[in-house]
Amino acid sequence: MNDPTLFAAGALFTQDYLSEGIAATAAYAAIDPQPLRERLDAILAGFPHASRPNEATTESDLVWPVLSLLGWSDYLTQQNLSASGRVDVPDGLLFIDAGAKAQANAHPEEWKRYEFGAAIVESKRWGRALDRAEGRKGEERDTPSTQLLRYLRRIDDLTSGALRWGILTNGARWRLYFSGARSTIDDYLEIDLARVLGLDPDLLDSGVTPAERDHWLRVFAAMFSRSAFERAAPGAPSFHDTARSEAAFYEERVAKSLSELVFTKLYPMLGKAVAKAAPADTPLDEIRQATLILLYRLLFVLYAEDRGLLPVRDPRFDDYALRVARLDIGRRKDAGDAFSGVAKHIWSRFASLAEMIDQGDPSVGLPPYNGGLFSGEQTPLLKSIALGDDVMAEALDILSWEQRGGRRRYINYRDLSVQQLGSIYERLLEFELARDETGAVDVRPNIFARKNSGSYYTPDDLVLLILDETLEPLISDAHEGFDRAMASLKPSDSEDYKLTQLQKADPAKAITRLRVCDPAMGSGHFLVSLVDRLTNHALDAMAEAAALVQDNLGLEYESPVAAEVREVRGTIRHNAQDQNWTVAEEQLDDPQLVKRMVLKRCVYGADKNRMAVELAKVSLWLHTFTVGAPLSFIDHHLACGDSLFGLWVRDAIDKAGAGGELLYIEELRTAERQAATMQRIEALTDAEIAEAHSSAEMWRDVEFQVGPFDSFVSFIHALDWLDLPRAQRPLITQWLDGGFGDPLPIARGKKEPEAYRAKPEEAEAFRAIWQAARELIEEERFLNWQITFPGVWKNWASRELEGGFDAVIGNPPWDRIKLQQVEWFAARRPEIAMAQRASDRGKMIKALEKAGDPLFADYAKADRRAADTMRIARKGGHYPLLSRGDINLYSLFVERAYRLVKPGGMVGLLTPSGIASDLSASAFFRKVATGGHLKALYDFENKKVFFPDVHASFKFAVMVASPERTFTAARCAFYLHGVGELHNPDQCFPIAAADFARVNPNTGTAPIFRTARDMALTTAIYARCPVLVDRSGDEPVAAWPVKYATMFHMTNNSHLFRTRAELEGKEGAWPIGGNRWQSPSGEWVPLYVGRMIHQFDHRAASVTVNEENLHNAALSGEITAAMKADPTFTPEPQFWVPRSECKANADGSATLAFRDIARATDSRTFIAAICPSYGFGNKAPLILGRERGLYADETTLLASNCNAVVFDYVTRSKLQSTSLNWFIVEQLPVIPPEAYSRAFGPKTAAEIVRESVLELTYTAHDMAPFARDMGYVDETGEVRPPYVWDEDRRLALRARLDALYFILYGVFDPASPEQSRDDVRYIYSTFPIVEREELARWGRYRSRDLCLAWINALIAGQPDAAVEG
Repeated sequence: MNDPTLFAAGALFTQDYLSEGIAATAAYAAIDPQPLRERLDAILAGFPHASRPNEATTESDLVWPVLSLLGWSDYLTQQNLSASGRVDVPDGLLFIDAGAKAQANAHPEEWKRYEFGAAIVESKRWGRALDRAEGRKGEERDTPSTQLLRYLRRIDDLTSGALRWGILTNGARWRLYFSGARSTIDDYLEIDLARVLGLDPDLLDSGVTPAERDHWLRVFAAMFSRSAFERAAPGAPSFHDTARSEAAFYEERVAKSLSELVFTKLYPMLGKAVAKAAPADTPLDEIRQATLILLYRLLFVLYAEDRGLLPVRDPRFDDYALRVARLDIGRRKDAGDAFSGVAKHIWSRFASLAEMIDQGDPSVGLPPYNGGLFSGEQTPLLKSIALGDDVMAEALDILSWEQRGGRRRYINYRDLSVQQLGSIYERLLEFELARDETGAVDVRPNIFARKNSGSYYTPDDLVLLILDETLEPLISDAHEGFDRAMASLKPSDSEDYKLTQLQKADPAKAITRLRVCDPAMGSGHFLVSLVDRLTNHALDAMAEAAALVQDNLGLEYESPVAAEVREVRGTIRHNAQDQNWTVAEEQLDDPQLVKRMVLKRCVYGADKNRMAVELAKVSLWLHTFTVGAPLSFIDHHLACGDSLFGLWVRDAIDKAGAGGELLYIEELRTAERQAATMQRIEALTDAEIAEAHSSAEMWRDVEFQVGPFDSFVSFIHALDWLDLPRAQRPLITQWLDGGFGDPLPIARGKKEPEAYRAKPEEAEAFRAIWQAARELIEEERFLNWQITFPGVWKNWASRELEGGFDAVIGNPPWDRIKLQQVEWFAARRPEIAMAQRASDRGKMIKALEKAGDPLFADYAKADRRAADTMRIARKGGHYPLLSRGDINLYSLFVERAYRLVKPGGMVGLLTPSGIASDLSASAFFRKVATGGHLKALYDFENKKVFFPDVHASFKFAVMVASPERTFTAARCAFYLHGVGELHNPDQCFPIAAADFARVNPNTGTAPIFRTARDMALTTAIYARCPVLVDRSGDEPVAAWPVKYATMFHMTNNSHLFRTRAELEGKEGAWPIGGNRWQSPSGEWVPLYVGRMIHQFDHRAASVTVNEENLHNAALSGEITAAMKADPTFTPEPQFWVPRSECKANADGSATLAFRDIARATDSRTFIAAICPSYGFGNKAPLILGRERGLYADETTLLASNCNAVVFDYVTRSKLQSTSLNWFIVEQLPVIPPEAYSRAFGPKTAAEIVRESVLELTYTAHDMAPFARDMGYVDETGEVRPPYVWDEDRRLALRARLDALYFILYGVFDPASPEQSRDDVRYIYSTFPIVEREELARWGRYRSRDLCLAWINALIAGQPDAAVEG
């Protein structure tokens, strides 16, 4: 088959699917191309296409007849989208059937009819360009694709996503658009129907076969026919949905396969080959950078050729195209050919192509693209070496051919998004090349790399959600500014004055001047999508402004951005004609040219990894590649540095101290003046090579001018990191005073310190400090934001920041700062990571040190750097709100983002949900949420849908907020499993600022309401009941006098733990009954952990050990009901601990423990049990009396409350992570002691609870002390025998308790029994695992039904009623 791009364009469906996949569908098979062609020929026979008919003729004589042929018999024309008087009218609204059309016609308002449609249609005159304006007045000033997308966006809002498809056609080319696509300006399907039908053939048609034309005719019919939009049932997938899913699966499969091959095979192979070819003394870091640049170049060329961005259709280019070599290598590999390790033909071809791309070659129609990626000067090593054909053939084979099911398939990079391509390479960035003991080169993690992780590619729908929510207020600002400017005009103002004033406030101009930054950009995924979104908005604003001015003022208006686009197009067209470059007119469409403008002016990013910055450049260049124009200069907006660490200028000035200002004042002023140069760089369009060179030269001058001051500030910051002892601090004053020479060159590393006006020993001491600081600066790459991006801020020395970005976006790293030994060693020395106990792991690490193993030095350095990072984060003053506890990097990025944006700017980040729920984040989140600054909080459960390498139950959130801008309420949704669920008003609803404080009075953190009904039920409970401990006032108010305690930390106290084998051997212990042991050193008791308990059950599970599991070696061992029926049975722990160390419950009383590890998605969440007075790990914390031990009856009341279904229901609305922290428990609503006096017939609530909990708990002899404390003794004072474990009896007892608490909490209101019972049923429905288990066991939800029955019995005053079931 010929190149599919002859017939199809756009990225809505993959070329692989359109060429092959679609042929396997029933829709394709059902189409007979011969009669279809005959009928289309008949339509065209009466249509004078050669005379280029106008829009009306094209629509009436061609478009509607073709649509009718495709099954569209029900439609309406010219339906106004606007509820106001404005005319906004797509040409047609298509309906699936007459019923849908009748529903639409039932509404007199035309705009309401769109909800019932399947697609809209917009027609243009025959041959009209679809992606650019063709004039300055009337309809010719509009860009048709922008017009259709503007309609679709408005319809998407009007119909809440019910209608999202649009057809755009000029008769010859037919396009299909989907408003939910990743990039609506690129992700369309275009079929060239004129070429398919053989109209006006050209040279490219010469090799096309009839079978190919038939295939593409069937594709056209399958995609544009009415049946492709039809659904078997509401919510069922349409043909398009299925096709998009299959195409996305192909993209994801190929990307995953490529990522694995590049990581495990290609990168190591190329790294070794480059090292072998390089001079022996070449530094490994230079070899690594050259290897990555080589990979980036290959990526660029493969993508550019497959997308037609290089002149692959020009026969002059054939001798140099890599695509030709890829196909040849594939054929030779299939034939089993060998490739020479001596010959370097492939390298020579690739090196020549790289030079041609860099410098241009008119002889083959290739313009110069420059940009630096292919520059020999920037990567001289690649210019001086050559790799053999065996290496290059293998590299191209890996990158070009997918091997699947015994078949080799060509990988068409046209089908892979730039975002996916970036993720393929991103995994390499934390790995370095190293030499082993034999001198051979190998790949290993960088010593600061945290883990050997898979790809954490952020799914496109999450990226777009963040971008849309974050940009929306800024885009609205731009449009509102234009509206205000238009409203301020007077009828008496001249036309010229009106247009001038409007152009000053032009919304497209405002949008293309926004500054948006991703401070952890990685491969540039968010920035690539940002370019598309801002381009969409700018194009829409251009069209919207023109329409508004025409409608309101009757004037022809052109956006300054449109004028600039036209000028750039003219420059490129002129240069192409002058230099004989191969540039097609459709390659200079408006969207592509606006993309370049957005990239140069709006997009900012930073990353600590230098090669990530280079990869981001490649991604952005590929995405904004414009044939005939050089690659945009973007170095001025993409920085290599640590976004989290560096200084604001005012901080550096204060740290330098009094008198230091004279030293750097001139450098500060010089650096600040570079803002003007930055504006000049941004003003250049880089439409020709001279402009790109000019941008680069001006930027080099900026770097030269700001360099001295930047180095000074970084050096000051490095001194903070070194944490110098007091005795050495006077040396810093000497340096600033010039005691060791000129301070600024010393800070820059341009000059070494010397004993200029200081003693030799002082100079030597400072030299050591200077060397350590310089090394730190080189490794940490501090980013001083104001100096790095001149022009974003002004008045740098002011106390308050002036300026900032308009928005900060991204998905920052989710790594804890503290070095995690298990993860770190897992990638380097797995046997250390597998140690069961931290104390064992510590001994193994100590052994490394004693053996002089180089790995220990790496570990010690990484651990020390992590500790320094933690110290600076806590004490540096930049993170006052989010540097508490075990700091995670993402939290620092959040707080940094709020400093980087303007006061009214927007922050949109993807982070773990803990940002809204963790205690360590509460000071920050309370300020944002209760201050009305939160715009949106969307909480997702991973379910392996979003991030395959992250646990299924892990939760993350999209949080969008502003430092000072306020919102009437925050749109919130929780436990989402897909972005589409945000359209459901029951799942996505507003939460006002006051509501955050109401349900979490101590912390102001976010509740987790799955539905609006959950919110109503939970807030009502809070209105009726006190929280356990209310800290919202000046003094805490406790409903119960309790406190929280942990006994043994599973890591820090592991030296106290003994296994059974260690007790028998090392301790010489013997069993004494009740699972206790005695040894010469004293008594040993079981160490309970969370997994060993369940509700009212201290014998829920034993502990077994899986030594292969790095992160969770201890597993639950099954315990059956028959085992529990034996009152002598005790569960087997993993460890025992000395009784003498069990101080929290030393009085021997029964202990109330609960599981710290809990999930809102488990069968039950709050799990508490009364247990023997043994040892408890920190994941089984205790609830103790504040001033004294809890009495046994008090313990029963609390245990009963904690295990109630209604209490668990509220708990699930608070638990964001897997840890049920005490700050969460304190904020849960409880039944206070006095409420238990309420009578239910002959018994009080307290009596009902005590007798039930005693029977549920006392089922084994080891709980006899508890039974005694409860008074369960015979007439002789002896404790009675334990209750028999009876599952049915226990179910009934727990149902009675649950019924009691539904009444005490006020969920059941006797005044409204039907609604109350429905609320109880609803609450039970939120425990789906319990429901499934009971349905499977008994055929009905037995615990719910029993509870409802017990509610009636209790309300009737019959607490001892015989309730059947």
